[in-house]
Amino acid sequence: MSKRILVEGEGKGRQIAVMDGQKLLWLSEEPAGEIEAEQIYLGVVDRIVKGMEAAFVRLGGEKTGFLPFSECKKAPRSGEKVLVQVKKPPVGDKAPYLTQDVALAGRYVILTPLSAHCAVSKKITEENTRQRLLAAAQRLCPENMGLVMRTESEDAKMEDMEEDAGRLLLEWKSIAEKSRCPAPCLIRGREDALLRILRDEHGDVEEILTNAPQALPPLPLPVREAAQPFELYGVRAKAEKAMQRKVWLDCGGYLIIDRTEALTVIDVNSGKFTGAKSGTEDTFLKLNLEAARETARLMRLRNMGGIIIVDFVDMKNEESRQAVAEALADALRGDPVKTVVHGFTALGLMELTRKKS
Repeated sequence: MSKRILVEGEGKGRQIAVMDGQKLLWLSEEPAGEIEAEQIYLGVVDRIVKGMEAAFVRLGGEKTGFLPFSECKKAPRSGEKVLVQVKKPPVGDKAPYLTQDVALAGRYVILTPLSAHCAVSKKITEENTRQRLLAAAQRLCPENMGLVMRTESEDAKMEDMEEDAGRLLLEWKSIAEKSRCPAPCLIRGREDALLRILRDEHGDVEEILTNAPQALPPLPLPVREAAQPFELYGVRAKAEKAMQRKVWLDCGGYLIIDRTEALTVIDVNSGKFTGAKSGTEDTFLKLNLEAARETARLMRLRNMGGIIIVDFVDMKNEESRQAVAEALADALRGDPVKTVVHGFTALGLMELTRKKS
């Protein structure tokens, strides 16, 4: 099913939702003046903490970032200027996590101007395709830089990937030029959220519905105006239901979601669902398949990260378990955040990991 993007408001505080039919996949409000992932700063090393093997970097104003030695190109010195990128935004009292391994993401490729390494997205698993794209990366990669082929590159034309890589190279040259200015300062803000979403959705978007069409950047798809697009699709009510501890499935079953310091646990329950033949393997399979698809949606919508354990209703048939694992992996392919399905444990629990973002 084609997706639809809803946009309410304009400027900072603009809200964006991604819908798949009537299902809410993603919801975000653009922060006003906050430090975000992917931003690039020309910072100043404030202090070195050898016990933590890290440096604290002034980014401007009261903003300070955390730069581990493992993310440095060379040992930092107090008072020196450093070009850094925000790898993880601040969470609570934690400072933003910085890196000197700058990465510029395009639609098809990621340019790593300070790391000479070519690679292919792990989501592309077919070996011949991986070899073809790796050869393309090596051909397109600028000298002494690196290039990573994104999932979207799998079906892309060579000239489109070449244009993408060329644009990112020009962007890097602009960043390098700006890095000569006084520090600390912001060198490059994050890409427009709407353009980033379009890039991450792999072109599977039918239209954009908004109450402020004049505020949108040039877009390669239809834009339709509506006074209250969120109200039209019941976005806020759907978001509230999705954030509850107990989330109902369409079939009558439900999920119980508990988050701890170490991991997130999702328990699948049959609830009101009985199926055609209550208690049969087919009934459990049907319930678990829907639960797998809903789990994938909620992982993205609730931005779950780290270790995730799913306790599906127990199935005796190995083919059924494999079908559930494949359904979950398939539903997660649309998630732009790296997620790995590790499979069922010895206790019959599904184990996943999702990159914290």
